[in-house]
Amino acid sequence: MPGETELFGGSVERSEDGVTFTPVAKVTGVSVPTLTKNTRQRTTLDSPTKIHEYGEGFAEPGDLSISCLYDRAGFVAAKADEARAGGTYYRIALENGDTFDCLMITPVVEVSGLDQLDADATFTISGKTTGETEFTAGA
Repeated sequence: MPGETELFGGSVERSEDGVTFTPVAKVTGVSVPTLTKNTRQRTTLDSPTKIHEYGEGFAEPGDLSISCLYDRAGFVAAKADEARAGGTYYRIALENGDTFDCLMITPVVEVSGLDQLDADATFTISGKTTGETEFTAGA
């Protein structure tokens, strides 16, 4: 449909410093972290009409998950992300130029598909992000 965009034709990139990015190879899927906004109940004895009142609380950054087909160089890069103190920056770019930038502070690499005869070996980089995911609209 007009106006819709898919990830195919997009890219996922990684960076140690948030400035210089390199491609994450053989990506099969990625999830953009979701910001969860918490509320606090602020009802008091003098709340009008006996209706609960709420106020804003802290927001919780979500998790990022990047699935890839297994490739030795890609796996080595993912393990370097996992070992990097301070986390790794990731950029998800759609075909239309829209981007989502975030910092994953606890990357963990999990290998799968090795327990089946007729399956692709894959690995997933996943973990908690910090701060808000930055969205930039394409040109």
